Amino acid sequence: MRFGLCTDIRNVKEVQEVGFDYIEGKLNQFALWSEEEFESVLELFSSSSIKMETTSLLLPKTMKVIGREYNEKELLSYLDVAFSRMDKLGSSLVVFGSGKSRMIPDGETWQRSFLSLVEVTKLIGKKAAEYGISIAIEPLNRSETNLINTLSEGAALQAEVALDNVGLLADAFHMRKEEEDMGKISLCSPLLHTHIALKEGRAYPVEKSGEVEEFFQVLKASGYRGRMSIEGKSEDWKADSVRALQVLRGYDEA
Repeated sequence: MRFGLCTDIRNVKEVQEVGFDYIEGKLNQFALWSEEEFESVLELFSSSSIKMETTSLLLPKTMKVIGREYNEKELLSYLDVAFSRMDKLGSSLVVFGSGKSRMIPDGETWQRSFLSLVEVTKLIGKKAAEYGISIAIEPLNRSETNLINTLSEGAALQAEVALDNVGLLADAFHMRKEEEDMGKISLCSPLLHTHIALKEGRAYPVEKSGEVEEFFQVLKASGYRGRMSIEGKSEDWKADSVRALQVLRGYDEA
């Protein structure tokens, strides 16, 4: 497997020094930068041996895609800039979490909101395809959103969207917060990407543990050999990422 770290892409040299295979950037961050800011980051990557292979945080928190606040023209304008910058950085996959953006507004039903999300995801997927980019739907635990909380719901969304470049992401942290059976990973077809952090405090997996071992066992049983990004919290991300990467590589090689 290939291992990466979710962080500000301006940290690319530090992430490279730790030994990660790639960095996972925050799309809703660098998509909103000025051209000057973005060009300075392109220079950083020109001298880096690792690339931004994946990105997370598809949409800005203030951009709503469900209900009356949804503005299709605004979304398409944003996506053109965002996907163009991903393309320039060599990134081919973006994670569609963005829990605040897909929240069900007051007065809306789950079913109507789900159908709206299907249409929005189709729109995003078709726009992404123009740039050769894939979309990984990320189920989020209910403290972050009230729409698509489990892999089962994510699989239902993907089935309705029915685009070749739209698949699923399995996030160990969110699955454990929702107390979802890890075996549900078998529902992911295709499983495009994975995230990992511990359930307690969303901490980096700096030590061997049963929950990390189970995640690897299920992924191996499913035949997944793709990427895994650490997406967690740490007071000392550089030191913790060194230890966490050793743990992940150990399980991968076992």
